[in-house]
Amino acid sequence: MLKIRPRRMRISENIRSMVRETNLSVKDFVYPIFVIAGENLKEEISSMPGCYRLSVDNAVELAKKISSLGIPAVEIFGLPEYKDEIGSSAWDMNSPVQRAISAIKKSVPELAIV
Repeated sequence: MLKIRPRRMRISENIRSMVRETNLSVKDFVYPIFVIAGENLKEEISSMPGCYRLSVDNAVELAKKISSLGIPAVEIFGLPEYKDEIGSSAWDMNSPVQRAISAIKKSVPELAIV
């Protein structure tokens, strides 16, 4: 008679603790921030109700709030003000994403930017 032991790989407590339930905490989160050019702007993203494109000044204020909640990191997304064949807006330090990253790092240095 063949004995089937599907849990044989979970024989030790070490292995069992590794494959047990996943636990999430606020320390595991990365908050997305969507930025646009301009000042004092907050535009709802139609395809994502409750999410907004923010100007850099509003993005900094949101980053401060995120940090105060214990969320350790943000990721900055944005639309370039201009596009060209070599994608130069990706490294233009006057682009909204780069400005937001710089401003958030100055304002909330403990917040990681992914």
